[in-house]
Amino acid sequence: MARVRYWIGFAAVLSMAALFMTPTVQAQSVEEAQTKVEAMPDDPPRHYNLGFALFKAGQFKEAIVSFKKAAELKPDYKEAYYNMGLSQQKLGSNATAIKSFKKATKADAGYAVAHAALGGAYRKTKNTTSAIRAYKAAIKINPKKGTWHYNLGILYQTKEDYKNAIPAYEAYLKLSPRARNAKSIRDIVVQMKDAIK
Repeated sequence: MARVRYWIGFAAVLSMAALFMTPTVQAQSVEEAQTKVEAMPDDPPRHYNLGFALFKAGQFKEAIVSFKKAAELKPDYKEAYYNMGLSQQKLGSNATAIKSFKKATKADAGYAVAHAALGGAYRKTKNTTSAIRAYKAAIKINPKKGTWHYNLGILYQTKEDYKNAIPAYEAYLKLSPRARNAKSIRDIVVQMKDAIK
């Protein structure tokens, strides 16, 4: 009997730990999410879910507030920082989004999509060197995302660094051989190869 109580208690602890470790995104309306936050105002995933519902509803300022609250309650909440950054970008604030994406990558250095989002935000602010660094970090974690190689190729091409642009574009073409822009990228690669002969 004592063992059963022990395992039931242990299972309850694991359930609570899982709740705080993962963002349980549930399809819900803003009203439903708000009601759940009001029922448990100290629960980070509920604030995250509210932020997610607000984001989907196009209420980006309000979404930021909810994601920020989730991150205050759980300082290593990488998804909250990431989605806060996406919301900030929707409002045209790439400089603020960069800070949020950096917090997401600090919370989890292996969070590839946050590195890629950071690269995109740097690219929009014309910080090519930092954008390249961020995309390279994303690709190192997950080399299977063709668009990240493509964006890296664009960044290198912009700097006229064809020696690095070519392998980035070739990786993109290997991962996305039927992309709509595949032919034009192949032509660009040929031109760059001719240029560095």
